[in-house]
Amino acid sequence: MKNLILIFIVLLLMSCRNTVENVSLKKGGKDEVSVKELSQAQRDTSLKISAPFSLNNIKCNWKQIDSVSGATTIELRDYKTQRILLSYSDYFKSGNDFNSEDYFNVHFQDLNFDGLKDFLITSNGSTAMTDMVNIYLFNEKTKSFEFSEDLSDNAIEEIDKGNRILSTTSSTLDGETIKKHYFNKNGTIKYSEIITKSDVSENDSVAHYKNSYEKIVNGKVVMTKEYTTIE
Repeated sequence: MKNLILIFIVLLLMSCRNTVENVSLKKGGKDEVSVKELSQAQRDTSLKISAPFSLNNIKCNWKQIDSVSGATTIELRDYKTQRILLSYSDYFKSGNDFNSEDYFNVHFQDLNFDGLKDFLITSNGSTAMTDMVNIYLFNEKTKSFEFSEDLSDNAIEEIDKGNRILSTTSSTLDGETIKKHYFNKNGTIKYSEIITKSDVSENDSVAHYKNSYEKIVNGKVVMTKEYTTIE
């Protein structure tokens, strides 16, 4: 009987030891995986930081994060406080490099004619109809850039500084939509004109369009008309 009790105690001790070893191995394996995942994440991204520069009387710098998946995140930051003034992420078809020639002249323009630089960048879709020029207007009160759904469109047709008119276009299956935004001196929209052209041609020899016109003031349609054109 004593021998049976002794054997039972020995088996119990061996079982406890195996349990402790298994727990230790699991902990060790978990820590090792975490380290490998962190190292892989570091290898899959690259970081670029620009030299400081002045924009809208703010000392700024760019931070650009590129991943091997093709995604790029760009951040415009206040150089002193590192507060984010603008953040944008996308999959660029062509390389995005803030060190390239004329990068700032192309992407930073005064689009609402208030004397301050705004930001524009193109998001490429599968077709021209799904391209989008994303426009971010600079808010002088908040010292940051804010996305403008009203101004963003497929393409910018014209920036008329003399008359303070921003013209944009978007394509449809049977025509196009033309938008003209007229601005006050303080950068607010005075009114907008939207012309939707639909191709109603009966043959390829003559282009015949049906046009719908809208005039919008303070977000409300105040005038509409329809007419046809031959081009």
